[in-house]
Amino acid sequence: MPVEQGEVQMVQLTDGPALAVARIEAPLRPFLLVHDESSDSSVWGQVVGRLVEAGHEIAAVDLRGHGRSEAPGSGYDTDTCADDLATLLDQLGYTGARSPIVAGHGWGANVVLSLAARRDGVSGVCCIDGGWTRPAWRYPSFEKFWETVDPDTPADSADPTLIRRRSISRSIFLGEPRAWYPLIGVPVVLCPVVPPDGVTDPEGGGTATRTGIAEALGGLPRARVSWYYGDGGQVLTAEPGRIADDLLTLAADAEPSTD
Repeated sequence: MPVEQGEVQMVQLTDGPALAVARIEAPLRPFLLVHDESSDSSVWGQVVGRLVEAGHEIAAVDLRGHGRSEAPGSGYDTDTCADDLATLLDQLGYTGARSPIVAGHGWGANVVLSLAARRDGVSGVCCIDGGWTRPAWRYPSFEKFWETVDPDTPADSADPTLIRRRSISRSIFLGEPRAWYPLIGVPVVLCPVVPPDGVTDPEGGGTATRTGIAEALGGLPRARVSWYYGDGGQVLTAEPGRIADDLLTLAADAEPSTD
């Protein structure tokens, strides 16, 4: 079931922007799905069907300034977007026994980690190709990092979309995910994407990912890792079945023990 088949709601956040949420109601624990930077909720389309078939509710959100959501003039950083989601959970009624599994792709993984570290009421966290990244470890300055994100655009561009992207990228560069790890007591599954064996890694992204995963496993109290191989930007469409399986396993781990 494509996420577009869900009912799209415009949820006006208290003291925040209006966010577009594609929602498919179902009886079991909800999943809140969060996209990468410069993307939107449609990227989850091939994953959603398996989750709904298993009986889980879905809420796939467009973050502020993305997709159909409102684009305020500021607030394009990881923690502010996580605060948006904290408000959204309350307004959707995703609290108590309905506290959701939150899953993020790329920068969206940073957002859900920030959410889980700074707010109670999340039952589990899935980080897909992101969340553990520390670009400051690899690049001597933000400008050097930005060159890898968008090398063809002048740094002084006045385009609002580019200004938002730079703000998000700066928050990623300055972020310190290791500070979040000890604060997250719920189950976490890390889904890193690295080059397949035998494929060269001239930019060192695979090495950086493996280092980040080792740090995350050392800091998160209840984490496991599920390795993927290939292009991280395409993993949701290349491996939707595996992603759904990892999410469903996480949902089972998040249920209260009956012992």
